[in-house]
Amino acid sequence: MDQPPSYQPEFVPMNGNKYMRLEDPHGAPKFQHTVVLGQPQPVVPQPRDHIIWSLCSLVYGNPLCLGMLAVYFSIKSRDRKMVGDLEGARKHGKTARCFNVVTLTLVILGLLFFFIIYGFFIYKISHL
Repeated sequence: MDQPPSYQPEFVPMNGNKYMRLEDPHGAPKFQHTVVLGQPQPVVPQPRDHIIWSLCSLVYGNPLCLGMLAVYFSIKSRDRKMVGDLEGARKHGKTARCFNVVTLTLVILGLLFFFIIYGFFIYKISHL
């Protein structure tokens, strides 16, 4: 049978976790550490594109196609952000947010109006 090669005891781990460090024959250090100091870069917040809110406005309530306009401006904002035009992305994101707010307001007012009218008719029918 073939015997595995014999290893010198200083190169074989004793506990299984720790390994002995091999010495360089020339005495050079194994690792060199470099520390780079620099000025911290200012953190610029990324413009918001409100794409999720716009998609919800499109799917769940789309009065006067305002949800579609919100999605359009959200996509334009995301495209501007990818190109690197942060000011244009911020402007389109703000426009998308305005369309989303108007859409949400109209949907809430429409639902409120619907429930009031529905309650009024139920009341009238039940008291005939």
